[in-house]
Amino acid sequence: MSAKEVEKKRRELAEGTEAAAYLNQELGADYEVISSDWEPADVLFVSRSQEFPERMVQVVTIPHDYQIRADNQNLARFVRDLTTALKIRHASNLSVGFTPLGYAMERGIPRAQIESLADYLAARQPEPPQDTRALDFMELFAIDPELSGYLSNVVLFRDEANPEVLVLTPGVATELPDDGSWIEAGLALKLRRYGGPEAVKDLTLVIGVEALVDAQQVEAFREAHKEDGLPFKEILINSAEGTMRLK
Repeated sequence: MSAKEVEKKRRELAEGTEAAAYLNQELGADYEVISSDWEPADVLFVSRSQEFPERMVQVVTIPHDYQIRADNQNLARFVRDLTTALKIRHASNLSVGFTPLGYAMERGIPRAQIESLADYLAARQPEPPQDTRALDFMELFAIDPELSGYLSNVVLFRDEANPEVLVLTPGVATELPDDGSWIEAGLALKLRRYGGPEAVKDLTLVIGVEALVDAQQVEAFREAHKEDGLPFKEILINSAEGTMRLK
């Protein structure tokens, strides 16, 4: 699996984990996220107790026109320091993805929190047959309450083809239009691929952004589409401020 494919899978699992946590709280469910290599699902939400129906989930990030490279020096330092810390702890065959919060980009993540995270990750590397492991906000909080102020999630991916440690730098979103048009663009990406509303009527769509999504944007989009309805069975939006339900 190439580095690009690893990053894509990491992002799908990270976005899925965040959305599943929202559903678990909203519905009192017990969904866990499983990677899927079969279309049309990027990931599956599977109930541990089997009391809730399985959800097939498509994940889409905001269009590339709204993204820039994450050349922030605080993030670059975090990537270098975490990579070094994991290698010192003899981690191997491991790719690490993460979603930073504002403080991580503005101030940088302190060394003490990087060391705590490295200790935890090195001791809990995914082992076959479990090739991925996702840490959500609550698990990060349990590791170190201060760490959860810098990262919203971390995803580990075991890569048998690469004996090294790879910490992946995320993309960072620029400002988004207030009218919600970027939501429409995200929907259009998946609709074009799968052939229209009928083809996606049984799918959950998770839209991932690394910026603030506010009520104004969501309401503007709902208002524009209140007559024609929205495709997909349900639509969830992950933002830096949490998950919101669009449908």
